[in-house]
Amino acid sequence: MQIIKEQLKKIDHFLILLIPLLIVNLIFNIKYNWGGVSIITRVYIMVLSFYISFIFSQINSDDYRGEYKSAYGEKGVYLLFIVLRVFPFFFIYILTILFTLINYINTPNWPIEPVLRLFDGRFSNTAIYSLILFIVLKQKKRPEISIPLFIIFSLLYFALDKILYIVFDPGYGVIGIKSSKYIIFLFILIYDYSKSEWRTVKSIIISILSCIIIQTSIILFFTGTFFTSTKGSSSFYISGNVLLKSGFVFPIDDMLQSILDCEKTEEIKNVFKLIDIYGKETNYSIQDWEMLLVQNRIEKNEEIFKYLNKYNIKLNFEVIKNYASSQLLTSPLSSADLTEFIKYFGGYYRDNKKEFYKLYDETNLTMKIVILKSLSYTDDTDTMEFLLDNVTSIERLESEAAYSSLKTITKKDPSFELGKEKYNVDVILYFRDYISEIKNDRKQ
Repeated sequence: MQIIKEQLKKIDHFLILLIPLLIVNLIFNIKYNWGGVSIITRVYIMVLSFYISFIFSQINSDDYRGEYKSAYGEKGVYLLFIVLRVFPFFFIYILTILFTLINYINTPNWPIEPVLRLFDGRFSNTAIYSLILFIVLKQKKRPEISIPLFIIFSLLYFALDKILYIVFDPGYGVIGIKSSKYIIFLFILIYDYSKSEWRTVKSIIISILSCIIIQTSIILFFTGTFFTSTKGSSSFYISGNVLLKSGFVFPIDDMLQSILDCEKTEEIKNVFKLIDIYGKETNYSIQDWEMLLVQNRIEKNEEIFKYLNKYNIKLNFEVIKNYASSQLLTSPLSSADLTEFIKYFGGYYRDNKKEFYKLYDETNLTMKIVILKSLSYTDDTDTMEFLLDNVTSIERLESEAAYSSLKTITKKDPSFELGKEKYNVDVILYFRDYISEIKNDRKQ
Protein backbone atom coordinates (compact mmCIF):
# COMPACT_ATOMS: atom_id res chain seq x y z
CA MET A 1 0.00 0.00 0.00
CA GLN A 2 3.06 2.24 0.31
CA ILE A 3 3.09 2.52 -3.49
CA ILE A 4 -0.42 3.96 -3.50
CA LYS A 5 0.46 6.49 -0.79
CA GLU A 6 3.56 7.60 -2.68
CA GLN A 7 1.66 8.08 -5.95
CA LEU A 8 -1.24 9.89 -4.30
CA LYS A 9 1.22 12.33 -2.72
CA LYS A 10 2.19 13.35 -6.25
CA ILE A 11 -1.37 14.45 -6.94
CA ASP A 12 -2.43 15.70 -3.48
CA HIS A 13 -2.42 19.35 -4.64
CA PHE A 14 -4.66 18.39 -7.59
CA LEU A 15 -7.05 16.62 -5.22
CA ILE A 16 -7.11 19.62 -2.84
CA LEU A 17 -8.08 21.88 -5.77
CA LEU A 18 -10.71 19.37 -6.89
CA ILE A 19 -12.67 19.62 -3.61
CA PRO A 20 -13.68 23.33 -3.93
CA LEU A 21 -14.27 22.80 -7.66
CA LEU A 22 -16.77 20.02 -6.89
CA ILE A 23 -18.42 22.20 -4.23
CA VAL A 24 -18.80 25.11 -6.67
CA ASN A 25 -20.16 22.70 -9.29
CA LEU A 26 -22.69 21.44 -6.72
CA ILE A 27 -23.84 24.98 -5.89
CA PHE A 28 -24.19 25.95 -9.55
CA ASN A 29 -26.15 22.78 -10.33
CA ILE A 30 -28.55 23.42 -7.44
CA LYS A 31 -29.05 27.17 -7.84
CA TYR A 32 -28.24 28.06 -11.44
CA ASN A 33 -29.03 26.60 -14.83
CA TRP A 34 -25.55 27.07 -16.31
CA GLY A 35 -23.31 24.21 -17.39
CA GLY A 36 -20.02 26.11 -17.61
CA VAL A 37 -18.73 24.98 -14.22
CA SER A 38 -19.70 21.38 -15.01
CA ILE A 39 -17.62 21.49 -18.20
CA ILE A 40 -14.64 22.94 -16.33
CA THR A 41 -14.94 20.27 -13.62
CA ARG A 42 -15.24 17.49 -16.17
CA VAL A 43 -12.16 18.67 -18.08
CA TYR A 44 -10.24 18.99 -14.81
CA ILE A 45 -11.12 15.41 -13.81
CA MET A 46 -10.18 14.18 -17.28
CA VAL A 47 -6.75 15.86 -17.08
CA LEU A 48 -6.24 14.55 -13.54
CA SER A 49 -7.19 11.04 -14.70
CA PHE A 50 -4.63 11.23 -17.49
CA TYR A 51 -1.99 12.33 -15.00
CA ILE A 52 -2.84 9.39 -12.72
CA SER A 53 -2.42 7.06 -15.71
CA PHE A 54 0.90 8.68 -16.46
CA ILE A 55 2.41 8.33 -12.99
CA PHE A 56 1.33 4.70 -12.59
CA SER A 57 2.54 3.82 -16.09
CA GLN A 58 6.07 4.91 -15.09
CA ILE A 59 6.28 2.32 -12.33
CA ASN A 60 8.26 -0.80 -13.20
CA SER A 61 6.47 -3.75 -11.58
CA ASP A 62 9.70 -5.78 -11.54
CA ASP A 63 11.13 -3.41 -8.93
CA TYR A 64 8.46 -4.52 -6.45
CA ARG A 65 7.80 -8.18 -7.27
CA GLY A 66 10.47 -9.52 -4.93
CA GLU A 67 9.38 -7.24 -2.10
CA TYR A 68 5.71 -8.24 -2.40
CA LYS A 69 6.55 -11.95 -2.70
CA SER A 70 8.65 -11.76 0.48
CA ALA A 71 5.91 -9.93 2.36
CA TYR A 72 2.81 -11.77 1.10
CA GLY A 73 4.05 -14.98 -0.55
CA GLU A 74 2.70 -16.02 -3.96
CA LYS A 75 -0.42 -13.94 -3.50
CA GLY A 76 1.86 -10.89 -3.38
CA VAL A 77 2.10 -11.00 -7.19
CA TYR A 78 -1.66 -10.63 -7.46
CA LEU A 79 -1.78 -7.94 -4.79
CA LEU A 80 0.84 -5.98 -6.71
CA PHE A 81 -1.30 -6.31 -9.85
CA ILE A 82 -4.24 -4.79 -7.97
CA VAL A 83 -2.04 -1.94 -6.72
CA LEU A 84 -0.38 -1.12 -10.06
CA ARG A 85 -3.10 -2.01 -12.56
CA VAL A 86 -6.51 -2.04 -10.87
CA PHE A 87 -6.24 0.78 -8.31
CA PRO A 88 -5.50 3.70 -10.69
CA PHE A 89 -8.61 3.01 -12.77
CA PHE A 90 -10.71 2.27 -9.72
CA PHE A 91 -9.67 5.65 -8.32
CA ILE A 92 -10.44 7.36 -11.64
CA TYR A 93 -13.86 5.75 -11.66
CA ILE A 94 -14.48 6.99 -8.09
CA LEU A 95 -13.80 10.52 -9.36
CA THR A 96 -16.25 9.90 -12.22
CA ILE A 97 -18.92 8.73 -9.75
CA LEU A 98 -18.48 11.84 -7.61
CA PHE A 99 -18.75 14.11 -10.64
CA THR A 100 -21.83 12.25 -11.95
CA LEU A 101 -23.68 12.39 -8.63
CA ILE A 102 -23.01 16.12 -8.31
CA ASN A 103 -23.63 16.97 -11.96
CA TYR A 104 -26.99 15.17 -12.05
CA ILE A 105 -28.20 16.23 -8.61
CA ASN A 106 -31.28 17.89 -10.16
CA THR A 107 -32.37 14.61 -11.74
CA PRO A 108 -35.93 13.85 -10.48
CA ASN A 109 -34.87 10.42 -9.21
CA TRP A 110 -31.47 11.33 -7.78
CA PRO A 111 -29.37 9.41 -6.80
CA ILE A 112 -31.05 6.23 -8.09
CA GLU A 113 -31.05 7.13 -11.78
CA PRO A 114 -27.39 8.31 -11.99
CA VAL A 115 -26.23 5.24 -10.04
CA LEU A 116 -28.11 2.87 -12.33
CA ARG A 117 -26.71 4.67 -15.38
CA LEU A 118 -23.21 4.25 -13.95
CA PHE A 119 -23.74 0.51 -13.51
CA ASP A 120 -24.90 0.38 -17.12
CA GLY A 121 -21.55 1.77 -18.23
CA ARG A 122 -22.59 5.37 -18.81
CA PHE A 123 -20.10 8.15 -18.04
CA SER A 124 -17.23 5.63 -18.15
CA ASN A 125 -15.31 7.24 -21.02
CA THR A 126 -12.90 9.01 -18.66
CA ALA A 127 -11.71 5.67 -17.28
CA ILE A 128 -11.57 4.09 -20.74
CA TYR A 129 -9.51 6.88 -22.33
CA SER A 130 -7.23 6.88 -19.29
CA LEU A 131 -6.73 3.16 -19.81
CA ILE A 132 -5.87 3.72 -23.48
CA LEU A 133 -3.33 6.35 -22.43
CA PHE A 134 -1.89 3.95 -19.84
CA ILE A 135 -1.45 1.21 -22.44
CA VAL A 136 0.24 3.60 -24.87
CA LEU A 137 2.59 4.98 -22.20
CA LYS A 138 3.60 1.47 -21.14
CA GLN A 139 5.19 1.04 -24.56
CA LYS A 140 7.84 3.58 -23.53
CA LYS A 141 7.80 5.45 -26.85
CA ARG A 142 8.93 9.03 -27.37
CA PRO A 143 6.26 11.75 -26.85
CA GLU A 144 6.13 12.53 -30.59
CA ILE A 145 5.05 8.91 -31.09
CA SER A 146 2.99 8.35 -27.93
CA ILE A 147 0.77 11.41 -28.34
CA PRO A 148 -0.34 10.62 -31.93
CA LEU A 149 -0.81 6.95 -30.94
CA PHE A 150 -3.06 7.94 -28.04
CA ILE A 151 -5.13 10.24 -30.24
CA ILE A 152 -5.46 7.64 -33.00
CA PHE A 153 -6.45 4.80 -30.66
CA SER A 154 -8.91 7.05 -28.81
CA LEU A 155 -10.56 8.09 -32.06
CA LEU A 156 -10.63 4.48 -33.28
CA TYR A 157 -12.23 3.34 -30.03
CA PHE A 158 -14.83 6.13 -30.19
CA ALA A 159 -15.71 5.43 -33.84
CA LEU A 160 -15.77 1.64 -33.46
CA ASP A 161 -17.92 1.84 -30.32
CA LYS A 162 -20.48 4.04 -32.10
CA ILE A 163 -20.52 1.86 -35.23
CA LEU A 164 -20.98 -1.39 -33.29
CA TYR A 165 -23.97 -0.03 -31.36
CA ILE A 166 -25.51 1.13 -34.64
CA VAL A 167 -24.89 -2.18 -36.43
CA PHE A 168 -26.09 -4.46 -33.62
CA ASP A 169 -29.64 -4.25 -32.33
CA PRO A 170 -30.21 -4.38 -28.57
CA GLY A 171 -29.96 -7.97 -27.39
CA TYR A 172 -27.11 -10.40 -27.09
CA GLY A 173 -25.11 -8.23 -29.48
CA VAL A 174 -24.95 -5.51 -26.81
CA ILE A 175 -23.65 -7.97 -24.21
CA GLY A 176 -21.15 -9.16 -26.82
CA ILE A 177 -19.89 -5.60 -27.38
CA LYS A 178 -19.55 -4.86 -23.66
CA SER A 179 -17.92 -8.23 -22.96
CA SER A 180 -15.44 -7.74 -25.81
CA LYS A 181 -14.36 -4.40 -24.35
CA TYR A 182 -13.85 -5.92 -20.91
CA ILE A 183 -11.90 -8.87 -22.28
CA ILE A 184 -9.65 -6.79 -24.57
CA PHE A 185 -8.70 -4.20 -21.94
CA LEU A 186 -8.25 -6.80 -19.19
CA PHE A 187 -6.13 -8.97 -21.49
CA ILE A 188 -3.80 -6.08 -22.33
CA LEU A 189 -3.35 -5.14 -18.66
CA ILE A 190 -2.78 -8.73 -17.55
CA TYR A 191 -0.50 -9.62 -20.47
CA ASP A 192 1.66 -6.54 -19.87
CA TYR A 193 2.02 -7.38 -16.17
CA SER A 194 2.46 -11.16 -16.36
CA LYS A 195 5.87 -12.82 -16.51
CA SER A 196 4.53 -16.36 -16.84
CA GLU A 197 5.72 -18.63 -19.65
CA TRP A 198 2.05 -19.20 -20.45
CA ARG A 199 1.09 -15.56 -20.13
CA THR A 200 -0.90 -15.43 -23.39
CA VAL A 201 -3.12 -18.37 -22.44
CA LYS A 202 -3.23 -17.26 -18.82
CA SER A 203 -4.16 -13.70 -19.79
CA ILE A 204 -6.97 -14.92 -22.07
CA ILE A 205 -8.44 -17.26 -19.45
CA ILE A 206 -8.28 -14.72 -16.61
CA SER A 207 -9.75 -11.98 -18.85
CA ILE A 208 -12.69 -14.17 -19.90
CA LEU A 209 -13.37 -15.38 -16.35
CA SER A 210 -13.15 -11.81 -15.00
CA CYS A 211 -15.52 -10.62 -17.72
CA ILE A 212 -18.03 -13.35 -16.85
CA ILE A 213 -17.90 -12.37 -13.17
CA ILE A 214 -18.31 -8.66 -13.96
CA GLN A 215 -21.17 -9.15 -16.43
CA THR A 216 -22.95 -11.67 -14.20
CA SER A 217 -22.72 -9.30 -11.24
CA ILE A 218 -24.12 -6.40 -13.28
CA ILE A 219 -27.01 -8.49 -14.66
CA LEU A 220 -27.83 -9.82 -11.18
CA PHE A 221 -27.75 -6.28 -9.83
CA PHE A 222 -30.21 -5.02 -12.45
CA THR A 223 -32.40 -8.12 -12.08
CA GLY A 224 -32.59 -7.60 -8.33
CA THR A 225 -33.31 -3.90 -8.83
CA PHE A 226 -36.08 -4.68 -11.33
CA PHE A 227 -37.91 -7.16 -9.09
CA THR A 228 -37.55 -5.11 -5.91
CA SER A 229 -38.51 -1.74 -7.44
CA THR A 230 -42.01 -0.35 -7.26
CA LYS A 231 -43.76 -0.84 -10.59
CA GLY A 232 -43.80 2.38 -12.53
CA SER A 233 -40.79 3.82 -10.68
CA SER A 234 -37.71 5.16 -12.42
CA SER A 235 -35.52 2.30 -11.16
CA PHE A 236 -38.11 -0.20 -12.44
CA TYR A 237 -37.96 1.13 -16.01
CA ILE A 238 -34.23 1.82 -16.12
CA SER A 239 -33.32 -1.67 -14.88
CA GLY A 240 -35.96 -3.23 -17.15
CA ASN A 241 -34.64 -1.39 -20.20
CA VAL A 242 -31.04 -2.38 -19.42
CA LEU A 243 -32.07 -6.04 -19.13
CA LEU A 244 -34.04 -5.88 -22.38
CA LYS A 245 -31.14 -4.24 -24.22
CA SER A 246 -28.91 -7.02 -22.89
CA GLY A 247 -31.07 -9.76 -24.40
CA PHE A 248 -33.23 -10.70 -21.41
CA VAL A 249 -36.92 -10.56 -22.32
CA PHE A 250 -38.53 -11.51 -19.00
CA PRO A 251 -39.21 -7.85 -17.97
CA ILE A 252 -41.43 -7.18 -21.03
CA ASP A 253 -44.80 -8.30 -19.66
CA ASP A 254 -44.43 -6.43 -16.37
CA MET A 255 -43.24 -3.28 -18.15
CA LEU A 256 -46.12 -3.33 -20.64
CA GLN A 257 -48.65 -3.75 -17.86
CA SER A 258 -46.99 -1.00 -15.84
CA ILE A 259 -47.29 1.41 -18.78
CA LEU A 260 -51.06 0.88 -18.67
CA ASP A 261 -51.48 0.85 -14.91
CA CYS A 262 -49.16 3.73 -14.08
CA GLU A 263 -49.79 5.76 -17.24
CA LYS A 264 -46.03 6.02 -17.88
CA THR A 265 -46.35 7.40 -21.41
CA GLU A 266 -42.75 8.68 -21.41
CA GLU A 267 -41.55 5.06 -21.39
CA ILE A 268 -43.58 4.05 -24.45
CA LYS A 269 -40.89 4.85 -27.02
CA ASN A 270 -38.12 2.83 -25.34
CA VAL A 271 -40.27 -0.19 -24.47
CA PHE A 272 -41.99 -0.45 -27.85
CA LYS A 273 -38.69 -0.15 -29.72
CA LEU A 274 -37.42 -3.16 -27.81
CA ILE A 275 -40.54 -5.32 -28.16
CA ASP A 276 -40.46 -4.60 -31.88
CA ILE A 277 -36.87 -5.87 -32.06
CA TYR A 278 -37.77 -9.02 -30.12
CA GLY A 279 -41.00 -9.55 -32.07
CA LYS A 280 -43.08 -9.78 -28.89
CA GLU A 281 -46.82 -9.12 -28.76
CA THR A 282 -48.41 -6.87 -26.14
CA ASN A 283 -51.76 -8.67 -25.79
CA TYR A 284 -53.38 -5.26 -25.26
CA SER A 285 -57.12 -4.99 -25.88
CA ILE A 286 -58.59 -2.42 -28.27
CA GLN A 287 -59.64 -0.34 -25.26
CA ASP A 288 -56.08 -0.49 -23.87
CA TRP A 289 -54.64 0.80 -27.14
CA GLU A 290 -57.15 3.64 -27.37
CA MET A 291 -56.53 4.67 -23.77
CA LEU A 292 -52.77 4.55 -24.32
CA LEU A 293 -52.90 6.70 -27.45
CA VAL A 294 -54.95 9.55 -26.03
CA GLN A 295 -52.63 9.89 -23.03
CA ASN A 296 -49.74 11.08 -25.19
CA ARG A 297 -48.91 13.53 -27.93
CA ILE A 298 -49.29 12.10 -31.44
CA GLU A 299 -45.63 12.71 -32.35
CA LYS A 300 -44.58 10.66 -29.31
CA ASN A 301 -46.72 7.70 -30.34
CA GLU A 302 -44.81 6.76 -33.50
CA GLU A 303 -43.53 3.53 -31.93
CA ILE A 304 -47.10 2.56 -31.06
CA PHE A 305 -48.34 3.20 -34.61
CA LYS A 306 -45.37 1.24 -35.93
CA TYR A 307 -46.47 -1.71 -33.79
CA LEU A 308 -50.13 -1.33 -34.88
CA ASN A 309 -49.01 -1.29 -38.53
CA LYS A 310 -46.82 -4.35 -38.08
CA TYR A 311 -49.59 -6.46 -36.56
CA ASN A 312 -52.42 -4.82 -38.56
CA ILE A 313 -54.36 -3.88 -35.43
CA LYS A 314 -57.33 -1.67 -36.28
CA LEU A 315 -58.90 0.60 -33.69
CA ASN A 316 -62.16 2.53 -33.89
CA PHE A 317 -61.90 4.98 -36.79
CA GLU A 318 -63.83 7.72 -34.97
CA VAL A 319 -61.39 7.54 -32.06
CA ILE A 320 -58.38 7.80 -34.39
CA LYS A 321 -59.94 10.58 -36.46
CA ASN A 322 -60.90 12.67 -33.42
CA TYR A 323 -57.53 12.05 -31.79
CA ALA A 324 -55.61 13.16 -34.89
CA SER A 325 -57.85 16.18 -35.45
CA SER A 326 -57.47 17.42 -31.88
CA GLN A 327 -53.73 16.75 -31.81
CA LEU A 328 -53.01 18.48 -35.12
CA LEU A 329 -55.45 21.35 -34.63
CA THR A 330 -52.80 23.75 -33.40
CA SER A 331 -49.68 21.76 -34.26
CA PRO A 332 -46.91 23.18 -36.48
CA LEU A 333 -46.51 21.86 -40.01
CA SER A 334 -43.51 19.81 -38.90
CA SER A 335 -46.03 17.56 -37.11
CA ALA A 336 -47.22 16.43 -40.54
CA ASP A 337 -44.06 14.31 -40.78
CA LEU A 338 -45.56 11.39 -38.87
CA THR A 339 -44.47 8.42 -40.97
CA GLU A 340 -46.01 5.59 -38.95
CA PHE A 341 -49.24 7.42 -38.11
CA ILE A 342 -49.72 8.46 -41.74
CA LYS A 343 -49.30 4.87 -42.87
CA TYR A 344 -51.71 3.69 -40.17
CA PHE A 345 -54.31 6.37 -40.96
CA GLY A 346 -54.17 5.52 -44.66
CA GLY A 347 -55.30 1.99 -43.81
CA TYR A 348 -58.75 3.33 -42.88
CA TYR A 349 -59.42 4.97 -46.25
CA ARG A 350 -61.02 2.03 -48.04
CA ASP A 351 -63.89 1.77 -45.53
CA ASN A 352 -64.18 5.48 -44.75
CA LYS A 353 -63.80 7.35 -48.05
CA LYS A 354 -66.53 9.91 -47.44
CA GLU A 355 -65.22 10.65 -43.96
CA PHE A 356 -61.74 11.26 -45.36
CA TYR A 357 -62.95 13.80 -47.92
CA LYS A 358 -65.27 15.47 -45.42
CA LEU A 359 -62.48 15.76 -42.87
CA TYR A 360 -60.18 17.19 -45.53
CA ASP A 361 -62.68 19.96 -46.34
CA GLU A 362 -63.21 20.88 -42.68
CA THR A 363 -59.74 20.67 -41.18
CA ASN A 364 -56.59 22.80 -40.96
CA LEU A 365 -53.51 22.74 -43.19
CA THR A 366 -51.48 20.34 -41.04
CA MET A 367 -54.26 17.74 -41.04
CA LYS A 368 -54.83 18.25 -44.77
CA ILE A 369 -51.19 17.39 -45.47
CA VAL A 370 -51.42 14.33 -43.23
CA ILE A 371 -54.50 13.15 -45.15
CA LEU A 372 -52.82 13.74 -48.52
CA LYS A 373 -49.76 11.79 -47.41
CA SER A 374 -51.87 8.96 -45.99
CA LEU A 375 -53.55 8.48 -49.37
CA SER A 376 -50.20 7.31 -50.78
CA TYR A 377 -50.97 3.96 -49.13
CA THR A 378 -54.04 3.39 -51.31
CA ASP A 379 -54.45 2.51 -54.99
CA ASP A 380 -57.98 3.73 -55.56
CA THR A 381 -58.62 5.71 -58.77
CA ASP A 382 -60.88 8.09 -56.85
CA THR A 383 -57.91 8.78 -54.63
CA MET A 384 -55.68 9.45 -57.63
CA GLU A 385 -58.18 11.95 -59.07
CA PHE A 386 -58.55 13.65 -55.69
CA LEU A 387 -54.78 13.95 -55.37
CA LEU A 388 -54.45 15.23 -58.93
CA ASP A 389 -56.97 17.97 -58.21
CA ASN A 390 -54.85 19.05 -55.24
CA VAL A 391 -51.62 19.11 -57.24
CA THR A 392 -52.84 22.42 -58.65
CA SER A 393 -53.64 23.83 -55.18
CA ILE A 394 -52.46 27.39 -54.56
CA GLU A 395 -51.08 26.14 -51.23
CA ARG A 396 -47.56 24.94 -52.06
CA LEU A 397 -47.33 22.34 -49.26
CA GLU A 398 -50.65 20.78 -50.25
CA SER A 399 -49.54 20.65 -53.87
CA GLU A 400 -46.24 18.99 -52.99
CA ALA A 401 -47.87 16.45 -50.65
CA ALA A 402 -50.50 15.55 -53.26
CA TYR A 403 -47.88 15.11 -56.00
CA SER A 404 -45.65 13.02 -53.76
CA SER A 405 -48.52 10.66 -52.89
CA LEU A 406 -49.60 10.44 -56.55
CA LYS A 407 -46.05 9.60 -57.55
CA THR A 408 -45.91 6.88 -54.88
CA ILE A 409 -49.18 5.27 -56.00
CA THR A 410 -48.53 5.39 -59.76
CA LYS A 411 -44.74 4.98 -59.58
CA LYS A 412 -44.63 7.74 -62.22
CA ASP A 413 -42.82 11.09 -62.03
CA PRO A 414 -43.82 13.10 -65.12
CA SER A 415 -42.50 16.34 -63.61
CA PHE A 416 -39.00 14.86 -63.67
CA GLU A 417 -39.43 13.03 -66.97
CA LEU A 418 -40.82 16.07 -68.78
CA GLY A 419 -38.59 18.57 -66.98
CA LYS A 420 -41.59 20.71 -65.98
CA GLU A 421 -43.18 21.98 -62.76
CA LYS A 422 -45.52 19.66 -60.88
CA TYR A 423 -48.55 21.82 -61.62
CA ASN A 424 -47.74 22.21 -65.33
CA VAL A 425 -50.62 21.33 -67.65
CA ASP A 426 -48.58 18.64 -69.43
CA VAL A 427 -47.86 16.95 -66.09
CA ILE A 428 -51.56 17.07 -65.18
CA LEU A 429 -52.58 15.65 -68.55
CA TYR A 430 -50.00 12.88 -68.20
CA PHE A 431 -51.55 11.78 -64.93
CA ARG A 432 -55.12 12.11 -66.27
CA ASP A 433 -54.29 9.82 -69.18
CA TYR A 434 -52.60 7.35 -66.86
CA ILE A 435 -55.59 7.29 -64.48
CA SER A 436 -57.96 6.78 -67.42
CA GLU A 437 -55.90 3.79 -68.59
CA ILE A 438 -56.10 2.25 -65.12
CA LYS A 439 -59.87 2.75 -65.00
CA ASN A 440 -60.30 1.07 -68.39
CA ASP A 441 -58.04 -1.82 -67.39
CA ARG A 442 -60.03 -2.41 -64.21
CA LYS A 443 -63.34 -2.41 -66.08
CA GLN A 444 -62.17 -5.21 -68.36
